[in-house]
Amino acid sequence: MSIAPTKIKAATPTTASAKVIVVEEENALSRSLQDDLEAHDIAVACVFSKLDEEASLVFGADALVIDPKSMRENGRDLLDRFSGLRSSLPVILTPNPKDSGDDLAFDGASTIQHLQKPYSVPTLCNLIGRMADVSGHAVNDFDYVTALVETDRLLPNLSVEFQSKQSLNSGKIVGYEALTRIKTRRALNPAIIFSDLVDVAVEVEATLVVVDESIRLATALARRGKTVPVSFNCSAILMTYRRFVDALISRLKKADVPANTLMLEITEESRVVDVDRLAAVCHSLRGHGLSISIDDYGTGLANLERIAKIPFDELKLDKTIFDACYEGDLPMSLLTSMLDFCRSRKARSVIEGIETKHHLAQARLLGADFGQGFYWGCAVPPKYFVPGW
Repeated sequence: MSIAPTKIKAATPTTASAKVIVVEEENALSRSLQDDLEAHDIAVACVFSKLDEEASLVFGADALVIDPKSMRENGRDLLDRFSGLRSSLPVILTPNPKDSGDDLAFDGASTIQHLQKPYSVPTLCNLIGRMADVSGHAVNDFDYVTALVETDRLLPNLSVEFQSKQSLNSGKIVGYEALTRIKTRRALNPAIIFSDLVDVAVEVEATLVVVDESIRLATALARRGKTVPVSFNCSAILMTYRRFVDALISRLKKADVPANTLMLEITEESRVVDVDRLAAVCHSLRGHGLSISIDDYGTGLANLERIAKIPFDELKLDKTIFDACYEGDLPMSLLTSMLDFCRSRKARSVIEGIETKHHLAQARLLGADFGQGFYWGCAVPPKYFVPGW
């Protein structure tokens, strides 16, 4: 679905040691490569088709990593778009076009190395570090998102992965949370999209993409006899827009899943919301079989008024407040009082940011119901736990 161009508000860019454009096929290898390079402080934007050109040019790379086969399949004109860059940017070809029988010409390109797949990430990082003209300039993801929106590439480049939520008592999986990624820029913080930085029409359509994927997963799990909740995030302000709420209710009516197998997590944000109106919408949505969770509690505007008025089924204690209590910067009684409040409301409690066995032990000692975090693994595409996806 097309989204009208919108302006994105300026914000402080982040810095990285290098910025690299990777021209590849969209698959598990390219996803892994993005994550590995970002872990080495190298910002990555991918080109999976010539439709991704504009955003990649806005990215302002220091080097290109090119699979000639992917370039050929995406069209020769993609190379032409980089013609102004090839004379100044180093190019890494993978694999060697002579070995692969590729007849693409890279006239004028500063080819510095031929690599074979699978990639050696340390070798690739070393090449980029030695050969790229790295100036430490900023990575402006806001400009990148603007380019995606203006070229109608935001929605096609959205992907949804899911992270498990675990019972702290039994260790069993008790739910999944949908997390949004941009396929061509996996390190981009999705909060840019789901905030006042973009037009609300963009936020509505992007959120509905996540809703649809969450319903797909909940349906697939239910058909296999796994009736654990699948949750998706939604900003509080979006829940006061009639267009979004109507679209959500329409999807809930059509969803072939048991009641309470879908959960909406109200996320924290800077926009002020009428809490009474928000609570009324939550009551309505619960009447359509949707569970309600309050996300990021302990930060920003997620205040006592919100949890007092909203009929929530689950409260998620933010990683920042858990870390602060765990490190002794805040009293642990702050967490225990919130957990007592959840029990008094007959709501489940979730501690986010569990990354070590010591975190897990502390969460269990506190008496929280569920936990979520990298201790159990990162978010993955649904095909990894739903056969035949």
